Amino acid sequence: MNSDPQERFDMDAFYSAVSVDEWKRIIGESLHYHFGYFRGSEDLETGLKQTVRNFYSYIAPGSRVLDVGCGWGGPANLLLAERGCSVTGVTCSGAQADYCRRLGLEVLRRDLDRDAKRLPGDYDVIFSLEMISHIRDKLGYLRRLRANGPRLILSESCAVDGYQGGRMTYDGSIILCTVSELIRDVERAGWRITFIRNRRFESLRTISLWQRNLDRAYGDREPPGQLNCLRGLITEALKAPIAWSQSFPLVDLVAEGPE
Repeated sequence: MNSDPQERFDMDAFYSAVSVDEWKRIIGESLHYHFGYFRGSEDLETGLKQTVRNFYSYIAPGSRVLDVGCGWGGPANLLLAERGCSVTGVTCSGAQADYCRRLGLEVLRRDLDRDAKRLPGDYDVIFSLEMISHIRDKLGYLRRLRANGPRLILSESCAVDGYQGGRMTYDGSIILCTVSELIRDVERAGWRITFIRNRRFESLRTISLWQRNLDRAYGDREPPGQLNCLRGLITEALKAPIAWSQSFPLVDLVAEGPE
């Protein structure tokens, strides 16, 4: 595990080591690797898709969308199918990029911590689910995104203001910011926040459904690679889910660039 927050992390290896078939067993055939949104006892796929649908009022039909941290293309495919958007994904993972291209998606492969150049293209919406926590220089990243489009949609796990625990987690791939730090960096980067909401409690069911799938797939065996990190997060959260939820808000945020 990396112990230095400034040390470069090999995100490609982290996201490419486990086969897509293994991921499908845990997060579902549509491959949405983010927290869901649940109103009751919906299944995993329904909750995961609802996370994306929650933002539809900010994504006009036919929008040009830059999906930064696109993973295996779950949100991109949904935006194509249900909003008629044109979507360009961005991922650091060679395995994810190859999989998305086989699906016919347009994908840029970039390590956004190591490559500080402007991403190519102009878009109506920049869409980024649970990705900024992987970025060391969050302020610089948010500033660069302003060149790509006028609207920013983020969803991110944060630490609560005043949190005294360690910020580096998920095998060193994530450095958490607090809610106030996220707001500060978004605004300092030149964005104007128009919507913000903590939806951690609506997302909690995701954890129990991930756990069920991990238990079905691996039982007492250790899952491979990053899936073992996911099981560790689940184990920690389920020790005291209410306290965990209070410590780690899940922030949905929409912001506009300068007029």
